[in-house]
Amino acid sequence: MSPLHDTTTRLGAEGSGRQDLGPLAIRWLSTGTEQAVCLLDRAQLSLGRGTEADVRLEASGVSRLHARLHRQGPIFAIEDLSSTNGSFVNGSSVRHQALSANDVIRLGAAVGVVTRLPADGTSADSGRELVPGVFFGPGLDSVLQQLESVARSDLPVVLWGETGVGKERLAQALHHLSGRRGPYYGINCAAIPAALAEAELFGHRRGAFTGAEQAGVGHLRAAHEGTLLLDELADLPLPIQAKLLRALQEQQVVPVGETLPITVQVRIVAACQTSLSELVAQGQLRADLAARVNGLTVEIPPLRQRRIDVALLFQHFLDRYSGARAPEVEPELLERLLLYGWPGNVRELELVTRRLVVVHSLEPILRATHLPSEFAPKLKAARSNAPPAPRREHDARAFALALRESGGKIAPAAASANISRQRAYRLLAGHTAAEFLEAFEQEERAREASE
Repeated sequence: MSPLHDTTTRLGAEGSGRQDLGPLAIRWLSTGTEQAVCLLDRAQLSLGRGTEADVRLEASGVSRLHARLHRQGPIFAIEDLSSTNGSFVNGSSVRHQALSANDVIRLGAAVGVVTRLPADGTSADSGRELVPGVFFGPGLDSVLQQLESVARSDLPVVLWGETGVGKERLAQALHHLSGRRGPYYGINCAAIPAALAEAELFGHRRGAFTGAEQAGVGHLRAAHEGTLLLDELADLPLPIQAKLLRALQEQQVVPVGETLPITVQVRIVAACQTSLSELVAQGQLRADLAARVNGLTVEIPPLRQRRIDVALLFQHFLDRYSGARAPEVEPELLERLLLYGWPGNVRELELVTRRLVVVHSLEPILRATHLPSEFAPKLKAARSNAPPAPRREHDARAFALALRESGGKIAPAAASANISRQRAYRLLAGHTAAEFLEAFEQEERAREASE
């Protein structure tokens, strides 16, 4: 892909375009080059390769005047200007399409993601490497800010999110930011045999049980003055959870076979795929232990909700596994990566990148056809399974009326409208509750005027 802009381009000063969550923008992506960011802070602007375009996209396949962006109330829409190669939103060719945060746009070889910048309107960093070899995209900026705010304290932290989102990497980053003297120590609670869980956690005396030929310090003592990650905490047996609770409260452990307690000071980070409240409700986690470790709870969004990170992480892994000679990337391949659901999240993206490099290492260009077969069919299924328009209109209207009654509070409005919270966020499509209400009220006024 050809390089695009190398700086943030402001597109005029008409209207503030700024909300609490920050202004909408398009990040134009090109592997091997810096990102281009253009703010959507103008009522109308044109995109194209020619000098007359408001935003110039110097990429192959882009027409001189390729498309136009224009504001409709709080919402922006893209209109194709009879371009040679068409305009694509989320993989589909469009003539006119409203845009939401996280949408993927492709004009020729120019691929971009609609996103929100930080509240101050500045362009977020392209990524951060807080731990050597561990890269975090701007989609996790809010998560990292929360961790930075408590890093120097002893406050326990809970990280929860889907498998592969990077919980262990974030725990490592928290330890790095904390400056603690002790080591970072991570364990997978699901991998600890139930019969050995007490000895594994708290240590044991030599000969305390069959097979204990040497004394063991245990995981808590091994992480003394450092950070201990308890991955999948709820997989510990409930009796062991009770003993862990006491050890954390007293800051002491009693090794198996011993009678005297040993002082231990450790910062606990618990990682789960489900929220603590759900684990407690399901009987998998003791309520008192959940309360003890729940100093700060941070939900990590899945990769499909932060598409901007897909391109950056892909380039990061591509550079790592291909050395200094990273191949060129076909725009359609990047588009497919951005639109894929990533059930395995970052872990899956890293594996897919490695596969591309290994299998196609001798080819100068990585193409969409090189991707595994499951990528394209899932995109088609996602489009064909979209809810019918009448149902969406019914849900959107009910949700908007409930939002108005709840004063903009999403969770109670979703419950009142008899829809799930996930459905409510899909209806919002990246907009704030205030923006959604404003657009709904404009449609209501237009409908009343036409009648």
